[in-house]
Amino acid sequence: MPAGSAQRNNTRLIAWNGVQLTIPKAWDARVSGNHHLVFEKNFQPLVQIRWEQSVHDPSRNLQKRVRHWAAELGAVVTDTYLPEDLQQLQVHWEQVSYYRDNKGIMKGGICFCAACNTLILFHILTSDPALMQEICSSLSTLSCSNPKENLWCIQDFSLMLPASYTLQDYTFAAGLTRLSFLSSDIFLQTCSLGPADLRLTDRSLQQILAILTNASHLQIVAGKSGNSCEGFRCPTVVQQVFFRLRREKPFIRAAIRHDTDNNRLLAVVLSANRPIAPTSLQQINQRYEIIQP
Repeated sequence: MPAGSAQRNNTRLIAWNGVQLTIPKAWDARVSGNHHLVFEKNFQPLVQIRWEQSVHDPSRNLQKRVRHWAAELGAVVTDTYLPEDLQQLQVHWEQVSYYRDNKGIMKGGICFCAACNTLILFHILTSDPALMQEICSSLSTLSCSNPKENLWCIQDFSLMLPASYTLQDYTFAAGLTRLSFLSSDIFLQTCSLGPADLRLTDRSLQQILAILTNASHLQIVAGKSGNSCEGFRCPTVVQQVFFRLRREKPFIRAAIRHDTDNNRLLAVVLSANRPIAPTSLQQINQRYEIIQP
């Protein structure tokens, strides 16, 4: 589901590291790890999701992980019955089990996708019966990402990347959201900074881009509109040796733009040991945006 289509009703799309689902706008999604999301409503934890991918025998890994998670949660796992509100999960996932607590109350489930070897656990954190339908409705939308592309959609931004980019690090701080990825030789950083008007009071876009790249010999070209600029570094052979001795990736392509509608700055920085095609930067930059609430 495109990020924008979910925004037009009372739900929004959350996509993080290969897994996505639709949640009510009243919920908050908190990243607790590379493969761990926690959802809250009015500061009350509702449900958490953890997942992993296996490159080994998926069936063997499935049974091993199910036993591990069941023991960790003190749960009784069954695949003979799935509550009606969660039966939609069987459309996407090859195997779905749910588990109960010692009182027989459903507390979560385990899903497995054989196409991408994704094993996912959802664990319900509230006992409020008034919230169960809302929780089950959201969980029934759980799915894997496109095998060729990965959508990253959380908080108020959306980013589409080729699936070859793997998450390395992330920062969610006041006024700054930064994600770092690696794809073969290319290191990618995306940054969302705000409020833009305050940040541009003391520094220009060119200066902010230079700070984000932290790179010497960066050539910066301003865009025609005045709301964007791009930077690049294509060093000579001698300069490449110099940068490698300093353990820096010699080649850089970067872009920053001022999203005036949302008062944000969006930046994309690529660095590599080999020349970077301009289209690589353009394709990522064009698919990195702020989503209207």
